Amino acid sequence: MKSSTSIKSAQKFVKKFAINNNWSDDPNIDKFDHLHEELIEMSKHLRYKGSKEMKEYIKANRDIFEDGIGDLFFALCRLANQLEVDIDKSFNLVTGRIIAKYKDKKGEAKI
Repeated sequence: MKSSTSIKSAQKFVKKFAINNNWSDDPNIDKFDHLHEELIEMSKHLRYKGSKEMKEYIKANRDIFEDGIGDLFFALCRLANQLEVDIDKSFNLVTGRIIAKYKDKKGEAKI
């Protein structure tokens, strides 16, 4: 995969990878559990640390978080495929809602 990948192309890559490896993309609870496990694993590294200590830990252990975020994104693409959800459309829908929610008094969102 290229070093710069769009969300949509990542979803397509994961779909193709699953097909080529005979992975079932039938909806199942395992992907939800996988996402949950990855989040818990990363949060364990930051639990009980103050803000400054967290920043230092993240900087010193960036590989842990890069790997965890990558695993989460791959699993999220698998989940989207299993649920037949267009990940770009989903992201844009939520982004639009969040921007609308945080518009200032002038009707502009701070982006």
